[in-house]
Amino acid sequence: MRRIKKMIGVLCFLFVIFSNIEVSAETFSAKPKITEQNQHVLGGQNILPQGLNKKSIINTGISAAEPGRPTKDFVDISSHNGVISVKEFETMKKYGIKGVVIKLTEGDSYKNPLAPEQIAHATDAGLKVSIYHYAWFNEATDTKSEAEFLLNYMRELALPLSTVVVNDSENPQMNIEKVTENSLVFQEMIQQFGYQTVVHYSSVSWFSEGILDMTRLGKENCWVAQWPYDPSDKNPLHTDTAAWQWASDLYFPEFPTRQFDISSDYLKKFT
Repeated sequence: MRRIKKMIGVLCFLFVIFSNIEVSAETFSAKPKITEQNQHVLGGQNILPQGLNKKSIINTGISAAEPGRPTKDFVDISSHNGVISVKEFETMKKYGIKGVVIKLTEGDSYKNPLAPEQIAHATDAGLKVSIYHYAWFNEATDTKSEAEFLLNYMRELALPLSTVVVNDSENPQMNIEKVTENSLVFQEMIQQFGYQTVVHYSSVSWFSEGILDMTRLGKENCWVAQWPYDPSDKNPLHTDTAAWQWASDLYFPEFPTRQFDISSDYLKKFT
């Protein structure tokens, strides 16, 4: 009887211990396999200007020929933009475009299949090419895995060490409490492999709310997205950062049905 009571006591003790173990952040659900159908693009989580919906923006857009707009320094693209010819990139240059940021990877499973052509054509047109990774960071371990996944593709494409690497941290499914910490882990690993210029991109709300801490990241290493209803060269925003993405609907008169994100490059990292 004593032995039975002792066993019951041990079992009760173990039950109390294990029932009070807190679930760690390592128990985040497994990352989905990212395909061409469910991939995300830079700026996809941004809130559109007040009073507009996506349809109305697509129907209007901002012409690259319009005067009075913020500087049109560089665009960013993904596979959603398709293959852009050398001639089309050269057309962009006529309107002041000097650089392009191309999506390379997302999470630990997606590689942009059009990146080789997009990079080659932009380079042939004389544009500065930078790249971005859409993050799914949870903890340091999986953040390093994402960085390694990106680095492997960069090596495969033989990208020079001067290439600017953008950490696109806007995904609400990440570990929000550790976005800054994980971004620094990502940056450190990228820099260890020789790519020294790492820039962190997100919406203005993530920076202002401290989800991404500019103090720790360095304002000079931050690219802020904020799309005013009527962006003007008389009111440039976020001039103390690396760059400002000020619209998502810029089009070029020569191909008006294709729209692009457009940014001003304050520190000339992207141009």
